[in-house]
Amino acid sequence: MENTTKRVNVDSSSPFCQTKMSHTHINNHEEHHQIVEQTSEKSVCSMCYNKRPKLDWTKKEFTYAELYAATQGFSAKNFLSEGGFGSVYKGEILGYKIAVKQCIHASHKQEKEFKSEVDALSTARHENIVMLLGSCSEGNHRLLVYEYVCNGSLDQHLSQYSRKPLCWQDRVKVANGAAKGLLYLHQNNIIHRDIKPNNILLTHDYEAMLGDFGLAKIASEELSCSIECPGNLAYWAPEYAAYGKVSNKTDVYSFGVVLVELITGMRTTDKRLGGKGLVGWARPLLKEGNCQKLVDGRIMDSHGHDCHQIFWMSRLAGNCLNKDPQKRLDMNTVVKALIHIEEGCSSCIVEKDSSTLPMSDYSKSKDDMRERDSSESNGASSKSRTAYCYYKSSEN
Repeated sequence: MENTTKRVNVDSSSPFCQTKMSHTHINNHEEHHQIVEQTSEKSVCSMCYNKRPKLDWTKKEFTYAELYAATQGFSAKNFLSEGGFGSVYKGEILGYKIAVKQCIHASHKQEKEFKSEVDALSTARHENIVMLLGSCSEGNHRLLVYEYVCNGSLDQHLSQYSRKPLCWQDRVKVANGAAKGLLYLHQNNIIHRDIKPNNILLTHDYEAMLGDFGLAKIASEELSCSIECPGNLAYWAPEYAAYGKVSNKTDVYSFGVVLVELITGMRTTDKRLGGKGLVGWARPLLKEGNCQKLVDGRIMDSHGHDCHQIFWMSRLAGNCLNKDPQKRLDMNTVVKALIHIEEGCSSCIVEKDSSTLPMSDYSKSKDDMRERDSSESNGASSKSRTAYCYYKSSEN
């Protein structure tokens, strides 16, 4: 099927432009328009001064005694988190803070097989990827040693109980960083297969890094199949949930769910949805372009949002969530679109998708916007409500 894209221009004078794994191999290199990044390493957090290892770090084989000492005996005070693949402890070794993951379900694997998987995963080196620094496969111990990321995971910051909700610009920054990390994996023939806010780690500067890619391969197949809690299932693409088909497009779908979470501030099992899944609730709103109902109220209350960016982010999420994997965006296009969104450009690259609201609705004249505003008071469609939101923004 031919992959067509459409560039939609928005008046540059518009007030809307106010802000400038499964460790699975992809055999067919589809749509690899490589993005060459010219950014410097963001190696030190400006708030806590946590130092990242250099990207040319060579994987090391640690002894169990070294990691035991580094984590103070895997003490409770160094405990960070626990997931389906094991517990994670904070430590320090060779002058760097580290996170040590005990892969309890990988202990049955042969040492040679475990090392082979770790060798493959440790070659991933990108500023938006959590670095795997080394491992330990001594006796029955199977441990992975990662760089420590200082500000927790995205899910903690999206929580409705968070004392300081993420501002809109930080959400855009996080989306951009995570997308670049995922693009890097896809360009290196690695499918993450577990994209969700828990696996997007943040610094205090809100630099995003993808973690836990490849762990489904290291763990037992039985465990991988058993991790089917409702929260995880919500990130699964339809073809993966129904037939177990995995591709880079399944990652794109999961990333689309994360975008919806960033826009709405809701989790996939949010009680405010009344038992509905987040994607099922959001899909008709994305189709209609009803950003006003989608967007996190905490963002609207802060007055620090950009309606132009919210609209494009919603459009992007809708295209990532297409039920047909062939019609979904690839991560190269997603990254380009997010760069345009973050920079506040007057145009954005989107994939043509007849199932979503025509883009031209948002490049119409102010007179048309006023007409939509008038129709809003008469119970107009959600498309009108969204246009009203943008028009109000332009008047302030």
